Amino acid sequence: MISGAARVEDAIWHRIGDRVVVISNDGGATHVLNKTAALIWDICEDGCGIDEIAKQLCARFDVSFEEARADATEIIEKMVQAGIMKQTNKTTDQAG
Repeated sequence: MISGAARVEDAIWHRIGDRVVVISNDGGATHVLNKTAALIWDICEDGCGIDEIAKQLCARFDVSFEEARADATEIIEKMVQAGIMKQTNKTTDQAG
């Protein structure tokens, strides 16, 4: 179960419109994030808990908290598998 996530430190990325393009650390793969995944990418710049990510998705899109949390978990799991995001133990809101 994912409690939080953060970008990998040495990710190479660029925003194009409402999408984000991320090149894997070894340069072997390019990942194009849709607007939902791009928002999660932005939220997780310094690490963020899954509940805060879900809250921000709810504020941006017309979805329930449960749906946002499930979607965020699925997207983060895919980004972790791709090597562009890492799981963290962060469970609290972002400092700000």
